[in-house]
Amino acid sequence: MQVGLTIDRLFYQTLIRAPQRKVIYKDRSRTYKELFDDVVNLSGGISERYHAGTRIAVLDWNTIPYLQLLFAIPCAGDVIHPVNMRLPPEELIKTIKVAGDEVLIFSSEFLPIAKKIEEMGIIKGENIYRTDGSETYHSYLDLFGSGGRRSFNLDENSPASVLFTSGTTGTPKEIIYSHRKITMAIWSILTLLSAYPGNARMNADDVIFSLIPNYHLWSWGTPFISAMIGADYVMDGKFDLTTTVEAIKKHKVTWMSMVPTMLYGLISYPSGDELKGLKVMVGGSPIPSGLINAATSKGIELTSIYGFSDGLIAGIGSIMEDEDDLWKRNVLSTGGMIPAPLSEYAVKKTSEGEIGELHFRSPWLPNGYENDREKSAESYTSDGWFITGDAGNITGGRVQVSDRIKDLIKSGAEFIPSAILESAISDIPGIEMVAVVGIPDSKWVERPVAYVKLRGSQKLDENQYRSYLMSLVDAGKIQKWWIPDKFIPIDSMPMTGTGKIDKKALRALSGRN
Repeated sequence: MQVGLTIDRLFYQTLIRAPQRKVIYKDRSRTYKELFDDVVNLSGGISERYHAGTRIAVLDWNTIPYLQLLFAIPCAGDVIHPVNMRLPPEELIKTIKVAGDEVLIFSSEFLPIAKKIEEMGIIKGENIYRTDGSETYHSYLDLFGSGGRRSFNLDENSPASVLFTSGTTGTPKEIIYSHRKITMAIWSILTLLSAYPGNARMNADDVIFSLIPNYHLWSWGTPFISAMIGADYVMDGKFDLTTTVEAIKKHKVTWMSMVPTMLYGLISYPSGDELKGLKVMVGGSPIPSGLINAATSKGIELTSIYGFSDGLIAGIGSIMEDEDDLWKRNVLSTGGMIPAPLSEYAVKKTSEGEIGELHFRSPWLPNGYENDREKSAESYTSDGWFITGDAGNITGGRVQVSDRIKDLIKSGAEFIPSAILESAISDIPGIEMVAVVGIPDSKWVERPVAYVKLRGSQKLDENQYRSYLMSLVDAGKIQKWWIPDKFIPIDSMPMTGTGKIDKKALRALSGRN
């Protein structure tokens, strides 16, 4: 039998080299040897009960049971669906129905949703399992087999996971990834984080802690990467600033991944010196200059990741030259990405004819969205390119993303890149978060409006903001006509399920205002 690129293979080197390294959830831990044994027994029990290819939904925060299932379900020859619990219940249940899930495994927090799914007849009660808490359903422990090593006999091209896009541009779309595509993408991420110079590089001695929930690209692949290199892997369940900081201290975390809003919270927390030297990979949206400054002041080393649910990894930030200054290194390592190995990029003109839109191609791209030819045709070309929807360019060997095409603001005959403008505004003292959106204008088509979340008891000072932005105009860094028409204070930014600022909601709010 030919050995393929299957998920079980991520364990084998670690089982020889570092079987006693651990995965940790709060006060509980399992060695990689114990975790692998769990995977063998759990996958064996699942395959005894369910036919190959069964789709199994998992509804939980990042925990040890979830980690066991993340490996065991694909190793049983079945397909794991990490459910986005941040979707509204109606949308969440819809993704389970669309995916054709036949089994649900959940933690007690989601008992009402589990009951609703059974009541609607989507999944039978006998196929619903709990990882903790409620006695209403069978325990997932009932799925464990009797033990004993067995051959997984997996086909690398068989489906391993179903994901859904975040839904920020409409209804979430279903995507299928095979064992081969997942393992190749994981290899690519690890290569980017180890073979190229840059900030927040990773090695087997790191203690890894991802704040990204598993439903979002399997926590950006960090559980798979950690198993592959045998690094200690920390989980803390639902994101909470206090417990996150405590976990960093307790487990001596060295490497983390998170979205910008989480980093905002972390550096705003009175957390002291324990953040100094921390390596952080940030993604999901552009990283504003103000956030880079704040992270630098804490001694945090930053890099960026560029990817998408529709195509996995596309690039990671790097430094092309030696630079001792941390702030300059942070700017370099978040301002442009080294393309992922084995991938291609092309810059295509949009229908507007003026903007360069990034197209991406790699061996791990899916074939399109499941059962949606129309949306697939909009995003995937017949010769294998993914149309990213991002405006950008390629310069100096690095891919630079300037904005989402849909977030560019067309004012007159020109475009305003909202991400660049947000980055400039974020440097103003007292501003915690900012989002710039375009609102309809009878004369200019659209004009920018800035929503501003202020720190503590700070008051909005529009004159100060305009004066600062004019200084950037005078320095040639932005255009005068980019300056927003309005600055609107907001108590809390609307967020998507993946931790990004929800600009669709802000545009709707602008319309109401």
